[in-house]
Amino acid sequence: MIPRKRILGTTLLAVVLVMAVVVVLVRATPSSSSSKPVIVAGVSQWGALASQVVGSDATVVSLLTDPNADPHNHEATTSDAINVSRATIVIENGAGYDTWLTKLVQARSTPPVVINVASLLGVRVGENPHVFYDLAGARRFVSVLATDLSRLGHFPGTRARAAATIARLGGLTARASQIRRGCAGVKVAATEDVAGYLLTAMGLRVVTPEALRLAIGNSVDPSVQDLALALSQLRHHPAFLVNNTQTATPLTQELVAQAKASHVPVINVTETMTGTNYVRWLGGVVSKMRAALVREGCVR
Repeated sequence: MIPRKRILGTTLLAVVLVMAVVVVLVRATPSSSSSKPVIVAGVSQWGALASQVVGSDATVVSLLTDPNADPHNHEATTSDAINVSRATIVIENGAGYDTWLTKLVQARSTPPVVINVASLLGVRVGENPHVFYDLAGARRFVSVLATDLSRLGHFPGTRARAAATIARLGGLTARASQIRRGCAGVKVAATEDVAGYLLTAMGLRVVTPEALRLAIGNSVDPSVQDLALALSQLRHHPAFLVNNTQTATPLTQELVAQAKASHVPVINVTETMTGTNYVRWLGGVVSKMRAALVREGCVR
């Protein structure tokens, strides 16, 4: 998926002024040696997993936490800059999803430890950046974070907490694998590719035209032919439609309306995590998908 185009400012002068303020804040904000180490995550999913690993040994701050806002339209704030200036570790999602965070890190005179999750997984700019729906990726991230924390030496319980978190993720992976064994190849629809990695792990086949999913993901109009095909596919009753409620448009609402008219279950998902527990959040998505697949008869 190509990251959605963003409006970074109304004028070049505005952009320059914002970055100037960020640089001043980053350089001027004092650090406190008596406070706990700070870990800053661009998106709440990685922040939630980091919290599970560090426990009370560090302060974890997630910058994107509003499930009602479009994360693709986020611009760095002064609060973001202050948090990044204090961070010992910064967790970037990567793949073009949070370039504003990368710029804040680059503005620091002394760089923090940076974990770029997409880079860990080999996902490049132009590919699907929603790697927080990748269960294998989440396990990989927890392992790397635990290693980095151990090197810093501030976190005595890191290994045990990381192992427990990976075990919980393993349980969720087992549920996805069970679905794959019974439902591989089952057709589903999607307004865009936000949950693509999870659908792949389940072995499900997304039939909605890729060009339409990309168009919606990039806030551009799809072709009339692709829209007509997507609506027709919904009339032929795929197992469910995955709908990203966080970036709703009249077009996605039209697809949802057709799904409901055709008695196709609609699985509403978000890009920003709801709640504070990653496994519970993603497990809820898996449960809704599984319930729809039970109706298909491929899983019990």
